[in-house]
Amino acid sequence: MLIVVTGLPGTGKTTIAETLAKDIDAIVFSTDKIRKMIFEKPVYNEEDKRIVYNELFSQTGKYLAIGKNVILDGTFYTKALRERAKEIGKSFCEEVYFVYCETPEELLKKRINKRKDTFSDADYSVYLKMKKIFEEFEEDVIIIDTSNPVDTNIDIIKTRIYSI
Repeated sequence: MLIVVTGLPGTGKTTIAETLAKDIDAIVFSTDKIRKMIFEKPVYNEEDKRIVYNELFSQTGKYLAIGKNVILDGTFYTKALRERAKEIGKSFCEEVYFVYCETPEELLKKRINKRKDTFSDADYSVYLKMKKIFEEFEEDVIIIDTSNPVDTNIDIIKTRIYSI
């Protein structure tokens, strides 16, 4: 199966993706980690984003091809990126699930300021920019509030996935 964990910066995507991966025996591919592996000093322009997402989808295909569950961790802020995720999942006859992480903005500010994640460069100003350009979902999406306990959200995700 392919699970795409989306949301704005600071909403807890990585925490959800990594916790869920342990529960369902999946590998996680993160846009933040791939970006740091490819670029010494990322500039976050459209070309860099294209390269990062191409690598993400390439790795996804390799693991889906051998029957591994894959979780993608990234904003997936455009319909086109979510469509590519659906296409790669369907090309391997895999179900594709979208999980959207949201959290109250005050908590998000605190999280971003305390962030110890060495992979993400996103600060509150990046969150505000992404909020303006994030395109609405056209697909079914599991929405979770990451101000709730992680285990509660993992249970919600697994319940929805296994009941669909």
